[in-house]
Amino acid sequence: MTQLITNDAQLRRYMPNVFATAQGETPLFDKVLPWLETAERWLFSQFVGDGYADSFLALDESEPVRLTAVCVVTHEAMLRAVPSLDLVLTPNGFGIVSNQNVAPASRDRVARLIASLETSRDNSIEQLIGYLFRIEEWWQSATRQWFTATLFPNIDLANLCGYNDHRWANYLGLRSKCIDIEQRIAEEFISPEQLAVLREEVFSMSWDFSLTASCHTQIIERLRSVIVSALQGNTLNIQSLRDIVDFMRKHDEQFPEFRSSRTYKLFEPPIFENKKRNHGYFF
Repeated sequence: MTQLITNDAQLRRYMPNVFATAQGETPLFDKVLPWLETAERWLFSQFVGDGYADSFLALDESEPVRLTAVCVVTHEAMLRAVPSLDLVLTPNGFGIVSNQNVAPASRDRVARLIASLETSRDNSIEQLIGYLFRIEEWWQSATRQWFTATLFPNIDLANLCGYNDHRWANYLGLRSKCIDIEQRIAEEFISPEQLAVLREEVFSMSWDFSLTASCHTQIIERLRSVIVSALQGNTLNIQSLRDIVDFMRKHDEQFPEFRSSRTYKLFEPPIFENKKRNHGYFF
């Protein structure tokens, strides 16, 4: 049984243009219940997390984060259910739902509906992640760690890479590539230790808008630009990364993790000591 949406009236608040259920008909809630249950399990496993689930369910229904979560569940459930709602199983096989007053929707209209549901779901996902970032109790969850494992903790990464449709699906594909690129940058340029700090700061910046510009925010923006370019199919901009390292070395007091890392030593030229016993010229 679902815990966020529990009855037909509650479901219809989030589904405009739905006819009232006539006497003797199966309520919409009962028709889509299997998809609602699947969508709710997905929401808690992917976004809320088991550790925060009880506290989340205890929130008032008017809380923005909970309202947004219900939107995500509703649109995800309907996205899954729509292809089946206009079909009925008869003794002779599947048929299209129709009567004298309502004609079946065309394939194009159904496709537009599915696309609209996906867009609405993705917009709600972006809002939901932003709300969750502000909840301190959620910070210890495994889902929070999943989103902050990159310099792009929200699905706006898809937009930055030029994808305005299917944003959640595209984010999932881009995220895995992004982590690989970030790992290479960490090992060869800024150090894993410094990258971990910057990832946490991106998370903080995403909800605490009072944070002022600093050396770190400059580096974060430059790194994100390099990574987006690479995700778009361009070669990794080595010169930009060298410029970033040069900036960090010149301001190493602002980057102690980098300064004390093994990666930092890659950019320290060996010191030549001229000794008399060595062969060669002395100046």
